[in-house]
Order: sequence, then C-alpha cells, then structure tokens
Amino acid sequence: MTELSTSPCSALVIFGITGDLAKKKLFSSLYELEALGQLDMPVVGIGRTAWSVEKLREVASESIGFQRNQQLVDAIVKQQTLDCLDYIQGSYDSTALYQALVEKVGDHDHILCYLAVPPETFAKIIEGLGNSELRSKVRLLIEKPFGSDRSSASELNRLVLKYFKADQLFAVDHYLQKESIQNLLVLRFANRILEPLWNRDSIDAIDITMSETTGVEGRGQFFDATGTLRDVIQNHGLQILTALAMAPPNSSSPKDIDTSRQNLLKEVQTLSFPDVVFGQYEGYQDVEGVLPGSTIDTFVQASFCVDNERWQGVRWSISAGKALDKSLTQAVVTFKSAADPSFIGEACAPEVNKITIVLAPVESVEFSIQARSNALSMGTALTHLSSSTNYRPDEHLDAYGRVFDSARRNDHSGFAGPEVVDQSWRIIEEVLGSKALPKPYPKGSAGPSA
Repeated sequence: MTELSTSPCSALVIFGITGDLAKKKLFSSLYELEALGQLDMPVVGIGRTAWSVEKLREVASESIGFQRNQQLVDAIVKQQTLDCLDYIQGSYDSTALYQALVEKVGDHDHILCYLAVPPETFAKIIEGLGNSELRSKVRLLIEKPFGSDRSSASELNRLVLKYFKADQLFAVDHYLQKESIQNLLVLRFANRILEPLWNRDSIDAIDITMSETTGVEGRGQFFDATGTLRDVIQNHGLQILTALAMAPPNSSSPKDIDTSRQNLLKEVQTLSFPDVVFGQYEGYQDVEGVLPGSTIDTFVQASFCVDNERWQGVRWSISAGKALDKSLTQAVVTFKSAADPSFIGEACAPEVNKITIVLAPVESVEFSIQARSNALSMGTALTHLSSSTNYRPDEHLDAYGRVFDSARRNDHSGFAGPEVVDQSWRIIEEVLGSKALPKPYPKGSAGPSA
C-alpha cells in the first residue's frame, strides 16, 4: 500500500450528513469541488436518521440551490455532485455500521472521514473507526470545538493517538482555510512596506471584531452548551490574532507555519476575569433548546497581552457576538501618533494612522493616512486608500471546500496542530468557569454597555 503522506484520498465519508452543518455548508462545498473538477470520488454520508439515498440527494439538491442561488447553479454539475452521494444509516457505536462502511469504501487506499457531529459523539466514531479494518487508511477530520476545555482536548487527542498516527489527524478550524486569512499572511510577509512597522514601536493597539446579526435559532441546544468564548474566541478569534501577531515562519511549509503559531500562542498571557466582558442578547432564553435561566455568553469582549519583545505594551482585543447591529469580521491596526505633531496643525484633530483589514463579508484593506487638507495651510485631513478583492466563486473554493481538498492532499498547513489547540484552551481556561451573569443587550445593538 502506498504511504499515507504522499497519496491523495479517493473516498470521502461524512459522519453527521443529515445535520445542520451539511445543509448550510458542506453540500455547497461538494458542489464547488465538482465544479472545479476536484471531487471525483464517492461521498458516503452517515447518519442516525432513517433516510434513503434518494432522500439524501433531495436534501442536498435543495441545499445547493438555496446556498448558491438556484439561478446560478449549473444543473449538470449539481447532478454530478448528487450522483457521488451514498448513505448509511446507523448508530455511531454499532459495529454493523462500520462493517457496512468497509463494504462501501474498503477497497480505497486512503479515506477522508469528516466528523460533522456534536462533540459528545467524537469518541464513539473514533473508537468505531479505530477498531475497524479502515484504521490504517483513515484521515480523520474533527470539527471544532476540539474538546470543551484544555483537559478534555488533551484527552481527545490521547484517544485519537490510541488508534491513529499523528499525521492522520486534522483538527478543523475552517477560518484557517478562508481565503481572507491566508491572504492576511501574504499581506504581512510578502510586503516589505509593513514588516518594519509591525511591532510595538509603531503600533498602539489591534482590535479584532467578529460580529453577526443572526442569533442562535436552530442551534439553541448546541450553543447553550458552548457559548461564544468556546465557539468563537478560543478558535476563530485566536487564529486571527495569531496570523496578525506571529513572527515570520522560516518557510511556508505546514510545519514551519504551525511552529510559528505555537510560539506566538505560548506568549499570549492567560485571560483573567478583569480582561473579559460577557453579554447575552435579550430574548436568547426564549430560543428552543436554551435552558431556562441560562448564563451562557452570546457576546464576549476580551483584552489580550502578548508578552514578547515585538508586542510588549500593545493592546490586543477580540470582540465577538450574536444578534448584533452588523455582520462584520475585521481587524483594525491603530498606529501611534505622528513623531512630529507640528504637521498636523493646531486646528486639526490628532487623528492617527490605521489599517483596517476586513475579512468578511467583502475582503478589503484600507489605509488611513494624513494628507494636506488645503493649499493655504499645513493642516491635514485623514485620507483613506483602499483596495478590495472579489473572487469569482467558480475559481476559488470556500473554506469548507478547502478543508476537504487540503486534507485529501494531506496538507496540514490549514489545520490547527495539537499544541496550537492546547495553547488556545490554556489562554481562556481561567475564565471558562464564569458563573457571573452576562450583561444583557438588545438585539441589533453594538453589544452590552460598559
């Protein structure tokens, strides 16, 4: 048999294919892969729901049409995507399920197994695959959250390594696969104009915002056991911080990028309660699946300290929340005041330079710089220079399409390594057990008041 590290997978298995993630993201990503000629393999869905193959394909068809706008869907590509789909119904702790899976994909040398299921189900599937004939063939994609705290993440990693080799594990954080996050690394490390300024001597603060206008409807039970701190800050938020703060890696290899991420996270101080504001939007407790009197956080604002020579004294913050006034993911880099304020002029506000990096909904970079305001004085006004990149959807995969494609090719650069996961949990572990009531805020607002 060919080596796992050099051969692409030729079959995809999705555990939890009847769930919300598949309907909202995964079926559309499979369509994109097919449109680019990169699917070309059977896709076996596994679920506990008593569906037929025809029902699975019907749901997938509706999902593709909804997510991509029915008028923009290529009927031939969609049909080819649907033709790849197969289905096995069964319990995740049933030996019969894994035997049925062996019969479906056992003749493939390398099989991509994606766990799009609730975290409490991970162990059953890992053990089921680990005790099956597929054990040596599997590449295991585990959806976030990887554990519920530092201890459980470590235990989950030990369970995986009981059955599989380290390079068979891919811990999924789809933010690492986003075009905008990968471009963030290019923005920093491929432009000499930025690197000399990217430190405490020039930068005063970096603020990361991850806000959504939607609430948690349809995800109440999951979210009420997770919260924003676990669901967003521990993974997505810290991955953006890491991309902005990490030292240049020795190369663009997956190993060197992961090492640079690890080294940076080890230098982020553990959060304490004075560093964090928790909030909960009004009406959250009326959502189906949410426990009465829940104190779970739907909003978090946290201040971080990166304790190294490059970033000492620079203020870092991440705010993330549901049911807010805008859907926006961005990082604002605020520079220190000009060295010679005389050029600003007494009548002008001492506005500072900023770089605003918008990651979603439309990727853009805006530089705010001082320019002369008129011909009669040396007064200045803030001028904005911006650029945006609009990718054609038929040329670029979305984040989950990249998840599938990268893992299929055994490319670990867009996945969180075990040490990165461990350090991310370490950073937030002291504030995870908060019993304080979160501050209420109205839906559609900017979050709780100070």
